Amino acid sequence: MGLMKETTSAAIDTTAIHPGDLIRAKYADWNEAKNGIVTAVTGGEIRCLYFPGIRNVCNYFLIAADEVTEGLWVALLAEGVDRN
Repeated sequence: MGLMKETTSAAIDTTAIHPGDLIRAKYADWNEAKNGIVTAVTGGEIRCLYFPGIRNVCNYFLIAADEVTEGLWVALLAEGVDRN
C-alpha cells in the first residue's frame, strides 16, 4: 500500500501569466483589491509584489490555485503589456 494517491486538482496556466505582468487581485476577506507585479508563477500559486502605501515598504501576496477554484480570489491581468 502506497502513501501517495493520484488526484485531479486545479493548476495555474503558466503560459497565460508571467513574472513581470501587472495584476489587480482581491481576496474574499479584503475590503478592496490590490495592484501588484507578478514575481513568480508555478502550477500551484502566483506570487505578487505589492506596495501597501507605507513608506519604503513592499509586501507579497500569494494566489493559490485551489483558492481560485473555490472562488476566494478575483484577479485581472493588465492587457497590452509588451513582453519584448
